[in-house]
Amino acid sequence: MDKLSKRERQDRIVTRLNTTVAVRISDLAEEFDVTTETIRRDLDALAERGLLARTYGGAAMRALSDEPGIAARAQTYVAERERIAQTAARLVKSGDVLIIDAGSTTSHLAKVLAQLPIEFRAITNSIGVARLLGQSDTASVLLCPGDLRLTEEGVFGPETLDFLDRYHANLAFIGAGGFTVNEISDADAAGAAVKRKIIARSERVYLLADQTKAGITQFATICALGAIDGLITDARPDEAMVRALGEAQVELSVAEQGKTGIAA
Repeated sequence: MDKLSKRERQDRIVTRLNTTVAVRISDLAEEFDVTTETIRRDLDALAERGLLARTYGGAAMRALSDEPGIAARAQTYVAERERIAQTAARLVKSGDVLIIDAGSTTSHLAKVLAQLPIEFRAITNSIGVARLLGQSDTASVLLCPGDLRLTEEGVFGPETLDFLDRYHANLAFIGAGGFTVNEISDADAAGAAVKRKIIARSERVYLLADQTKAGITQFATICALGAIDGLITDARPDEAMVRALGEAQVELSVAEQGKTGIAA
């Protein structure tokens, strides 16, 4: 067969692990007609992204409920997350009331929003988001109460959900561990519950998710794909996903790298 690009090869490895318990380096090297060292580097890269677990001589699917903490996630795909954040920030207008989810990409968004010369109100369960927006001269910030989870730099649980029930927002931004043509999901059930509540309390909801989340299913279902209003990502999804977004009437925004390094 024709040689695949590194991204195509890695995408196929992840797809294989969605239906297979484990894969071996030697088998993959033979299938893709590359060296075992090339496959080893592929698996190491995918493991760093949290998409699989390395095993002796191969890899296995990462546990559905296992995800690195926000500090570790924040070190990956930084440029891509920044482009997503820049694109998302353009949706915010003066006078808006926002709800911003806890997460690595939403923290990038908060950094951009803190620099906007417009007045807006933000409600968040993220300590990091609150800290960043707290530096703005024009943003008003409400930090949710709840059970503190330092690995996520956020608060979760019944107190958080009850607090969110007291407010309405015209715009919300959430993150997720994965999205497919059918649903959006996350590794953490408590986090998924907060995201569902954010969706319920907001007029328009945008999912901020980089390309590595496409086609990934995690432990806890957040909502059906059609429950959100828009997806902001850094690369065009495959055609099946594009069709599913269109059928669900979900707006797709791709924050691609422009010629000058600014999101296109």
